[in-house]
Amino acid sequence: MNDATHNNEKTIAVDRRNNFDFIRLILASGVIISHSFPLTGKKELLLHYSHDQIDLGRFAVECFFAMSGYLIFQSLERSKTILSYLWKRILRLFPALVVLLLFTMLILPFVYEGRNIFDEKSYWSYFPNVLSLYRVQYNVDGVFTHNPYPGAINGSLWSLSYEFSLYLFLLLLFPFKKRSGFVKAVLILTFTVSYLLLQFKPLFLSFLFDQFLLTSQLSYKLASFFVAGSILSFLNFKKFNTLFVRMSLSCILITSIFFNLYEAITPLALPILIIMLSKLNTSPVNLIGKVIGDISYGVYIYGFFIQQLLMYFFNLNTILLMITGLFVTYILAFLSWRYIESPSLKFKNLF
Repeated sequence: MNDATHNNEKTIAVDRRNNFDFIRLILASGVIISHSFPLTGKKELLLHYSHDQIDLGRFAVECFFAMSGYLIFQSLERSKTILSYLWKRILRLFPALVVLLLFTMLILPFVYEGRNIFDEKSYWSYFPNVLSLYRVQYNVDGVFTHNPYPGAINGSLWSLSYEFSLYLFLLLLFPFKKRSGFVKAVLILTFTVSYLLLQFKPLFLSFLFDQFLLTSQLSYKLASFFVAGSILSFLNFKKFNTLFVRMSLSCILITSIFFNLYEAITPLALPILIIMLSKLNTSPVNLIGKVIGDISYGVYIYGFFIQQLLMYFFNLNTILLMITGLFVTYILAFLSWRYIESPSLKFKNLF
């Protein structure tokens, strides 16, 4: 995730009475639960029972991108200038990421198994490579080499480059945002092309994506979810956001797994379902953002690294890694929100 889809501006009041904060937190927690299996050398249960069609982490990221498309498109519409839109996206993404990377650089010498980590070129390249989003570096020589999942420092950060790329895609629509019909047509066409390429030509233009260190298949998949979310921002969910519709969509998704059709069905059904659930105003979970803040982004970006540290020092089993990983990560994510992310957002109207 990301998930970097929060706190968007509007010239009129934004109704915050919804489940977005809660569902994002559940999804970010799901990523930690999912990673607990490979990080302890096990195969994730959902991946096993779905015959490798889906795992909880992948499901969470797909939901994140649909929610991101929905919210960020609304942010685009509310932004008065291109600079304003970009500045808010940068503020939401980078301050917490910079602090995470500084924290990581400080901790890595304590888990290094070589002679001198400060002589390792990979140590000094880690910060700028990850901060670039597009040159994500997963390993530093001599770190986590004997973990059950060896070498990887933070396997969750891969999605940030795709997320930021889709922010830039929406930016292309900024000059036309007052032409609602045109924007809808472009979004529907983009979704259709992305979906069809994902299903039938996932390697189309792969050489072009390679230049940006992206993969064509993931780009088409995540674009399908993100753009679907953007399209859904035009809909009035009050008319059809009923229990019957939500249950029907859930049944369609579950049934698609049994018929080995999940990859084909999920970009069509999942964005609608997750936005419907997010638009609900369910007490008391709708208050979680007010109580602890919007900590889902921090949970997402800290979780993997914390779990690898726990495995390095304690070699936990899968269940204990889930529990302790969530506990420690929640604390760090809360601190990140309280002292980094929320204060940074106070500067969102600088441009």
